[in-house]
Amino acid sequence: MIDRIDHALRLVERLLDLLVAALVTGLVVIVASSLVDRHVVTLPMPAPDQYARVLLVWLTFIGFALAVKNGANIRVDLIDSRLPRAVRLFLEVLFELTMMALAALIAWHGWRLVEIGRDQERLGTVISEAWPAIALFASCLLTMVFLGLRLALRLSGRPVPQASHVEAD
Repeated sequence: MIDRIDHALRLVERLLDLLVAALVTGLVVIVASSLVDRHVVTLPMPAPDQYARVLLVWLTFIGFALAVKNGANIRVDLIDSRLPRAVRLFLEVLFELTMMALAALIAWHGWRLVEIGRDQERLGTVISEAWPAIALFASCLLTMVFLGLRLALRLSGRPVPQASHVEAD
C-alpha cells in the first residue's frame, strides 16, 4: 500500500514538474513574442499580457503547493528548536491541520470564483475569467493532499521532506 502511495506521489511530482516547465515555457514565449510584436513586426496575438498574467497566476499557485510539499513554507522556528520533541510534533501537526482547514476554506470559496468567472470572457482573449480561479482551486486541492501526506508521515514516525533552512544574518 505504501509503495502505491509513493508511486502515485512520484507520478504527481513528475506531472507538476512538467506543468511548471510548460507554464514557464509558455510565459517566455508570450513575453518574447510581445517584445517582437512591439519592436519588430506586428503579430496576430491580441492581448498577450493577459495570457502572461494567467500563466503567472498558475505558476504562483502551483509553486505554493510545491513549496508546501517540500516543507519550504516560511516559518519562524526560534522557539521550536528549543522545545521537547513531543511538543514540536504536536505543534507541527496542529500547524498542518490549520493549513489544511485554511486551504479547504479557500478552495470552497475559490470554486465559487470559478463558477462566476466561467461566463466572463477575459478582455482581448478567448479564455474566461475562470482560469485564474481554477489555478487557486487546484492549488488548494494539491496543498491539502500534500499536507495530508505530510501529516500521515509525521504520525507514522517516518521522515518528512524538509527544504534546506536559510538562516537570517
